Amino acid sequence: MNFSDHSVHECPTMESTGLEDYIPDMNETGLNDSLVENIPIPKYKQSMYIIVIFVVIYVVVFLLCIVGNLVVCCIIARTATLRDVTHSFILNLAVSDLLVGVFCIPFTLVGHIFTENYLGDVMCKLSPMLQGMSVATSVFTLTAIAFDRYCVIVHPTRDRLTVRQAVYLIIAIWVVAAIIMSPQAFVRRDESFQIGELTLSVCGEFWPSPLLRKAYSAFLFVVCYAAPVLINTFLYGRTGFKLWMTKSAAAPKACSNQTEQRSRIIKMMVIIVAVFAITWMPLYCCWLLEDFGQLTHSQSEILHNYIYPIAHVMAFANSAVDPFIYGLYSSNLRSRVTEICGKQKTKGNPLARNNNNAEKRTPAIVHKPQSFPMDIPGVAAN
Repeated sequence: MNFSDHSVHECPTMESTGLEDYIPDMNETGLNDSLVENIPIPKYKQSMYIIVIFVVIYVVVFLLCIVGNLVVCCIIARTATLRDVTHSFILNLAVSDLLVGVFCIPFTLVGHIFTENYLGDVMCKLSPMLQGMSVATSVFTLTAIAFDRYCVIVHPTRDRLTVRQAVYLIIAIWVVAAIIMSPQAFVRRDESFQIGELTLSVCGEFWPSPLLRKAYSAFLFVVCYAAPVLINTFLYGRTGFKLWMTKSAAAPKACSNQTEQRSRIIKMMVIIVAVFAITWMPLYCCWLLEDFGQLTHSQSEILHNYIYPIAHVMAFANSAVDPFIYGLYSSNLRSRVTEICGKQKTKGNPLARNNNNAEKRTPAIVHKPQSFPMDIPGVAAN
């Protein structure tokens, strides 16, 4: 499966590289070579108005993704109290989302705008593979968190994961994700096509057979989307039911802070899983539609030039939204952000800094209580 665009399919022919979108009905009309040479191939896939809209949306998502996930990574890395199992997994999610922002968003945008590949063979292989690894890592990490919460709440007598074990599990997740996405490095490459006097470079997938491409697409859909979403739904359903039963059986004042904190974490992770399922569904539908659907030329052109860019930016928006969900539901992260912002504000404000220093240096002054007039019989007032 192509994690940037399925514009190139199983064999390196002109009809399978997406060029048929710009030379319509080439085989049906029986155009000869001289006519093909005279057909201009546009530099851009969309009009300038549409390109500007795509660029603005992608830039906004890119900035939110980079800034938000950098903040989450720095806070968790610098705060000793956040170095637990759950926040180790959240840190891994932030790192994978950060990789999506750095290596996938800008290069995917360029690929959607220009007809020709300007990124070279290295990025043709690297960008889709890194995106696939990040997505697989994210969904596997979400499943690991769901399983950890399930064991802690539903089976509290079992030994829970330690931080060291969580780190080993994170490393294993990245290794498995790399193995799953490794075919991208072999089937994707930059190919040059000679059309008259014009040489056109195209980045795409070149599979030995259509059957292998379809089998790999179906495999990724099941392993990296359908199965994890179903497993997470089951685990959080059982965990949420257990929490609800615990609260219902206890008196109102007996609900401990630990139970409330667990409930808040469950809500946060359920929302993250739901957002992942919703934002990535359109892109998976596009991949499956192209691999298994019988699309006409006009339908394929609309899919590549307009639907794919929208589906991709929706998927990338998942990486930009996650940090804000962390901040909304994690009181530890939110309080830490407030604390850091307060320190930076004080550091940049000399007056506030001087006031704070003065408060620290000034000893407490005990005022003598004022005397009140007293009318005592037999005593004349002075």
